[in-house]
Amino acid sequence: MKRRQALKNIGLGAGFLVASPTIMSLLQSCTNEPEFNPLFITKGEGHALRRVVDLVIPSDDTVPGAVDVGVHSFIDSFWNEVLPEKEQALVKVGFTVFGDKFRSTFDKELEAGKPEEFDQLMAQYLKTSNEEQKAFGEKMGEFYSAYEKDPTALPDTDAAMFSLLSNIRGMTIWSWKTSEQIGENVLWYDPVPGQHKGCLPSSEAGNGKVMSL
Repeated sequence: MKRRQALKNIGLGAGFLVASPTIMSLLQSCTNEPEFNPLFITKGEGHALRRVVDLVIPSDDTVPGAVDVGVHSFIDSFWNEVLPEKEQALVKVGFTVFGDKFRSTFDKELEAGKPEEFDQLMAQYLKTSNEEQKAFGEKMGEFYSAYEKDPTALPDTDAAMFSLLSNIRGMTIWSWKTSEQIGENVLWYDPVPGQHKGCLPSSEAGNGKVMSL
């Protein structure tokens, strides 16, 4: 299967996908890239994406983080090769808002941002209450309706920041769990699952780990 078609299949239902060999191969191809040269977003936006992805799932002494398995590169490729033009434009709008917010908060461009600065913005938006998140969703709905009629329409800053960051967070978690390196070496991996047994000791059931297949 070609890379573009594989990405399209992911986009049709990413939340329900099984980590098939084709998809893990795609993620592995992103892991092997020695330097991140964004295909869809700018270099400065790529710096921001990489920092956010790393903050969502950082590495430690035993488990590789999201950046280690190429999640940031995969997300950029997904946006570049899968999203329809209208949705690509919305991602661009989101990053424009991100850049403006970062500049007004820290008096610098995204490409000069430090991890603690991105962490501050992530905490500001991703730790909001359910009521606030619902309000953000309503504001984004109003923006989408306005954008259909006028492509120059701009979203509410806070709503757009929450929308972009939560989207990146969700894609990061899914992509990390689906990657070959995590699926086979960190999660409970059994390429040929056996019969269903309703009562097993933890030692025979992955020691509490999530099953990767």
